[in-house]
Amino acid sequence: MERVLFNPDWFFGEKSEGKVSLKMPFLIVLINGIFAVASSILIMNKVVASLPPDLAPFMVTGAAIGAVGGLIGMFLYWLILAGVFYLISCLFDSEGSFKRTFEFVGYGFLPMIFSSFVALLVLYSILPSIVFSLEDPQWMQMMVNNPFSLMSQIIGIFCVLWSGYIWIFAVKNARKMTTKNASIVVGVPVGLYVLYTIYNFVSMAL
Repeated sequence: MERVLFNPDWFFGEKSEGKVSLKMPFLIVLINGIFAVASSILIMNKVVASLPPDLAPFMVTGAAIGAVGGLIGMFLYWLILAGVFYLISCLFDSEGSFKRTFEFVGYGFLPMIFSSFVALLVLYSILPSIVFSLEDPQWMQMMVNNPFSLMSQIIGIFCVLWSGYIWIFAVKNARKMTTKNASIVVGVPVGLYVLYTIYNFVSMAL
């Protein structure tokens, strides 16, 4: 996995010569999904603990459904992202199967495992000090303005950019493109996502 992180062009170039295998990308995305679900469970436990006893069972059921949906959503995110890269790459002189693109894009989620883990640790550390209230939405702003939460967001953005770096060479080798064209294919959606993330975080903090 070290070559995926630090020498993705060589890694994907070598993988291109073999058969498509989704086992490792599936595992990488699954780990990301598990961390995301764990974070959701922490938040829901905090919410449920502050609700009246008669409402708690409904929230627990909703949380369970949301957890399963979040895990499925991570795999849908993988599929959609691969589809976006594939469709944009069609605008250039490219070739190569969607299945190969799907496989290689899955490896790009590797840096996000670290950011997802950090986000989970941050939630675990700051949630005990947050007072949840349905009447007062300030609890969400308290979470966002927490220094550890800010650190987690910065790490998250850095890991997305790192994933973007990996995806450039994933698309380049999967679709047999130049590095320049692959950078455009990946840079547009990833850049928009990063800008949206920063805007959303700043809006919540204000």
